[in-house]
Amino acid sequence: MKKLFAVMMTLCLMFTAFAAFAAATEPTTVQWSAFEEEAAKVEGQFATINGVGLKMFIPAEFKDTELSEETMQSGTILVLKTEKEEKAVVNAQVLGTDIASFKDLVESKGSVTRPMIVNGIHCYQFSVNSDGIISTCFAFSAGDKVLVFSFSLADQEPYTSLYKLMAASIQTAE
Repeated sequence: MKKLFAVMMTLCLMFTAFAAFAAATEPTTVQWSAFEEEAAKVEGQFATINGVGLKMFIPAEFKDTELSEETMQSGTILVLKTEKEEKAVVNAQVLGTDIASFKDLVESKGSVTRPMIVNGIHCYQFSVNSDGIISTCFAFSAGDKVLVFSFSLADQEPYTSLYKLMAASIQTAE
């Protein structure tokens, strides 16, 4: 009887672990329609991100920064700042690697990646803590490359709220 009970407990634990693992790998789905009402309270507009076929809602307080030739050659395609911040608070880069290799690299550096579907587009969300600044990042497959949106100061208001809107707004440009 004890052996039967031990086997049943083991099976219960295994099924619980399988269920937890399955739930952890299911992508979180985000739709812009769930954020439109909140976005209507924020002054801003949609802008097409150059050369990648996506658009994103950009609050009016975020200003596009002119990029040097060297910065563009490194893969950076978008840098946004605010009057308050000297550093970029939003950065988009195209990196010369595939999404699976990029995901492995991010995880090897200690970040946890979470699968997501943002407005029908598959991506991975992860966070990076660099010099005490937390950035929330979203990595999208762009063919044989990766497009990464990084939102710095993600743990500080008003950025936390604005970044949720901005990330939820990423969608295919029309």
